[in-house]
Amino acid sequence: MRPALEWIVLKVTQRCNLNCDYCYVYNRGDDSWQTRPAFISDRVASTLAERVREHCIKYSLPKFVVELHGGEPLLLGKWRMQALIDVLRITCKDIDLQIMLQTNGLLLDREWLDLFERNGMSFGLSLDGPPELADRHRVFLNGKGSTKRLLEVVQRLRADGPEFDNLLGGVLCVVDPRIDGAALVRWFVEHGFRAFEFLLPDGTYINPPAGWTGSEPYRRFLLEAFEEWYHMGSDAPQIRIFEMMMLGLMGQKTSLDALGGDLQALCVVESDGSIGISDVLRICLGEYASDSLSIFDQPLDAHVEHYRVDEIQRPSPVCLECPHFSSCGGGYLPHRFDGTSFSNPSLYCGALYALSARMYQALRDDLPAKAWQSPPSPGEGALQLADA
Repeated sequence: MRPALEWIVLKVTQRCNLNCDYCYVYNRGDDSWQTRPAFISDRVASTLAERVREHCIKYSLPKFVVELHGGEPLLLGKWRMQALIDVLRITCKDIDLQIMLQTNGLLLDREWLDLFERNGMSFGLSLDGPPELADRHRVFLNGKGSTKRLLEVVQRLRADGPEFDNLLGGVLCVVDPRIDGAALVRWFVEHGFRAFEFLLPDGTYINPPAGWTGSEPYRRFLLEAFEEWYHMGSDAPQIRIFEMMMLGLMGQKTSLDALGGDLQALCVVESDGSIGISDVLRICLGEYASDSLSIFDQPLDAHVEHYRVDEIQRPSPVCLECPHFSSCGGGYLPHRFDGTSFSNPSLYCGALYALSARMYQALRDDLPAKAWQSPPSPGEGALQLADA
């Protein structure tokens, strides 16, 4: 029995106030955003709320996650954002509805924090590091860098009280392989960010990230960042990809989509009500970039069968035989696409393999010998621990 869908990414806007060169929405080949309404309508919001309620009743789900996304979701404005949240909360009043939001942060102010706080929401922030590095990619529509202004917003909100950091769930940072990974970890910590995530730039075998020369630069970055993080010990910040990969080595299966998590458990709903597997998967074009399903005609999980999710996300035979499969899960599904099939190792396989191997060695070095049960076997996970 497949897992029930329990998370939707809701695209409340189709526009952004930035033009990041690596953005999978605007700069990776899919222009379907241009044909959709700039903002979610009341009709889409109310229909979606009903679909969430029906879905949770059907599958007896006590909890459900709605992640507000864009474009830049704060462009929706405070009044419309509150109206959307009210519709979701009222319609799904018997469900523990967790609402979160991902933003580039440039429009954040005290009123936005108040809105998040009174609605029990957290938010994630997109930030790639110091301006001199991040502004290689994160620019306004006029081409000027955006990061200095964002850091000024953060500084101002922090000076106003603890609410900013209390509501901040974490930071998403897209990796630039030219940067020193260890130095970037230190920069985030020094600037008061205690939870952040490194995202590998989106691309496929036929549409690789800009400047692609192979996975080696990303291997170097991840290993540098990991060494810095790991040796911080109890003072280390949360870096989800490192934590999840190490837990995978110790036998805990991750739900993180970047590490092969089951995409049957989530979907994307666009501003016009279209349902898709993942907005990132649209960079694969073809049927994966089509708007074939809608909340007005289908249930939320109709995409699972329509797009054959169970089939296309099946790991490649090469991955299943790899001793580090339990750690990386085969990588992110879009990164496995070769123009025809997803049955391939990740575009970033070399980097993920090297990172997992280093993590494995760190665990071997630091765990007591009596904890070890047997050497790794292909496809069974690298780490076998004896019962405590």
